[in-house]
Amino acid sequence: MNLQWLYYFDAIAELEHYTRAAEQLHVSQSNLSHAISELEEELGVELFERKGRNIRLTKYGELFLPYVKQSITSLETGVKTLKDYIDPNAGTIVLAGFQSVAQFATDLMVRYQSETNRLGVQFQYSQEGWGSICEKIFNGSADLILATKIDDPRIEGTPIGTHRLALLVYEGHRLADRESVDLRELDGENYIAFDRRGELITSLWKILSVLHVRPKVVTETPNDLIIYGLVAAGRGIAVVPYPLGGAPYGTKIIPISNRVAERKLYLQWNKERYIPPAAEYFRDYVVRSGDVFNQYLERQGIMT
Repeated sequence: MNLQWLYYFDAIAELEHYTRAAEQLHVSQSNLSHAISELEEELGVELFERKGRNIRLTKYGELFLPYVKQSITSLETGVKTLKDYIDPNAGTIVLAGFQSVAQFATDLMVRYQSETNRLGVQFQYSQEGWGSICEKIFNGSADLILATKIDDPRIEGTPIGTHRLALLVYEGHRLADRESVDLRELDGENYIAFDRRGELITSLWKILSVLHVRPKVVTETPNDLIIYGLVAAGRGIAVVPYPLGGAPYGTKIIPISNRVAERKLYLQWNKERYIPPAAEYFRDYVVRSGDVFNQYLERQGIMT
């Protein structure tokens, strides 16, 4: 079925006149009549009948009309949504990133809108674990990601800064009053770990192995907030990306003295997948702006 036939049918049903419908649609009356005849032939019913000089819908046409209007409205809404989505000045940018950088991501969105005056741009930000972030950038459900570097030829990125790691302990822990801690002091401690699928746990375990440190893992989770709650409840301690909002309730943040305790963050994209103009403009802005995460830390007075 030709989509144009449905537009023709809708116009004729509204105007009840072939000539006026042809003028409104900017087509010849003969072409209009031929299109309706083909539509009726395909459906196997007559949609219009004569009423003096005008025409009106048959009972079959009246039955068909609401579905035609619904289809046209749905299609036009889809077209408008798509145009709005890709408009660089009013489109939608889909971001995914670690929970630990959510506050920074919000700040970056506001900064982008204010500095570029693209106030109509919408952001969707999902807080994910490492495995989910990788999946989203590979399958195209996220335009851009804020994460540690993905080592894959399909993925390109720009460095945005360094997020140091810190030790998180509950307030009554023996290390709670320390100004800094060496990772060697974690040997044998009850430990709340990130999920084994995550990038952080892999790199941290390598470091602890070199230092001959073996904490006792009591729980694993991909969720930063769950780690904060378990630590506050005294279930164990954890090495986490430095909490950007300060120490979660019931916990203390202890800086790590080991020089290896940091992770580099990147804004990344899949060069083999389509990136809408709005996301391209945002990506290019971040590339021009440099280490935006470090800039955020400096403005907030965090770990500088």
